[in-house]
Amino acid sequence: MKESKLVKGVVATVAVIAFSLPAIASADELAGRSEKVTYSDLNVEKEAGAQSLYRRIQQAAKRVCGVESLKVAGNLRQHSQQQDCYRDALDATVAKIDNAALTEIHKG
Repeated sequence: MKESKLVKGVVATVAVIAFSLPAIASADELAGRSEKVTYSDLNVEKEAGAQSLYRRIQQAAKRVCGVESLKVAGNLRQHSQQQDCYRDALDATVAKIDNAALTEIHKG
C-alpha cells in the first residue's frame, strides 16, 4: 500500500509482458509496445478513483493488444491471442500499481 502512495504522481505502464509473448503469434508487432496511463489526478484510495483508473488501464490494454471483436479480428485464434494479451497486461499493471482498491476491482 505504501508503494502505491509513492507512485500516485507517476504513471502506470500497460505493457505486453515477456511471459505472454510466446503465446502470441504476432509477438514481433507487440514486443515493447506500451502506453502510459496517468492517474495523478485521481484519488485511487477511494473506489471512484480506482474505478476511473481501472477503466483507463482497460482502454490502454485494448489499444496495446489490438483487442477487436471476433468479426474484426478475422479469426478465432487472433481474437483469442488478443484477449490473452489484454488479460496479461491488466494483471501485470494492477499488480505493479499494488493498490488494494484497484486489485479488488480487478478481481471483480
